[in-house]
Amino acid sequence: MNSTMAYLRSRRSWLVENLSVWGSDTEAEFVLAAAETVGADLRVGFWPVSLGGQVQEISFSTLVDNRGNHLPAAIKRPAVVVIARGRRSAYIKSINGETGFMIVRSDSEGAPVGVDLMVFETGL
Repeated sequence: MNSTMAYLRSRRSWLVENLSVWGSDTEAEFVLAAAETVGADLRVGFWPVSLGGQVQEISFSTLVDNRGNHLPAAIKRPAVVVIARGRRSAYIKSINGETGFMIVRSDSEGAPVGVDLMVFETGL
């Protein structure tokens, strides 16, 4: 066994089977800004806006592992590995801190994709 897998296996881990991935990757992401004057104050706001696909955000607390246990709400420094169940697959777009992640299909057309996930707590 290589050292990376040995390290990951020494931490808490969960196998989540048959997750349906319907999210699709966005074509572009912009940062929008708006200015507002309230009395003598000028306020500026910034927010990210995605153009294109549908975002599928998943919280760890909503997942159930292969033993029927719910994953904890927060996982210290999570690592998520996608295991394809067929020819079509998905990938992790981003990890949202300790509470969840965003996942998208590798192709933007067609039906949702079924995948398995290995979730590892890398700790520290």
